[in-house]
Amino acid sequence: MSLTEATAYTDRDGIVDAVTRLVEGIDFGDEELLRSAFTEDAVFDLGGIDHSIHVFEPYVGREQVVETLMRTVGTAMDTFHALSNIRVWVAGDTAKLTCYLIGQHHRTGEGPSVDFQDHLLLGNRFETDLVRDHDHVWLVRRNRISSRWSVGNPAAGKIPVEH
Repeated sequence: MSLTEATAYTDRDGIVDAVTRLVEGIDFGDEELLRSAFTEDAVFDLGGIDHSIHVFEPYVGREQVVETLMRTVGTAMDTFHALSNIRVWVAGDTAKLTCYLIGQHHRTGEGPSVDFQDHLLLGNRFETDLVRDHDHVWLVRRNRISSRWSVGNPAAGKIPVEH
């Protein structure tokens, strides 16, 4: 195998990159990185999340998805999301990805410190539909998250109340 073959960027790489842009955009509060993960007509469905944390309606459209995720998670709390057990199916310019997502949630400013142990750790599953755009970049069209388990204080992962 040549070096070029070993470092070739595959469809799978691009698909995983789209979902990685999504979670890193949230974790780093990077609105542009988060926006780069979604199609204009994206749907972000958190309806499968445990309702003791929050009751969610799907967010529809890239701008609503990005604005809501930044306001409620990306800048509202300290988070760390890790993806694993990634499976990808490609059919032309569409794809499906499923994976596990481990998400650690702390109140803003408390995440990096060992002084604050009040947290919410979630084990979730992503079911993601993606499309390849005209620039050959993979984008999330629809993402559904469902809870598998949780550990910790649900209050640490509560969506801040708007005043």
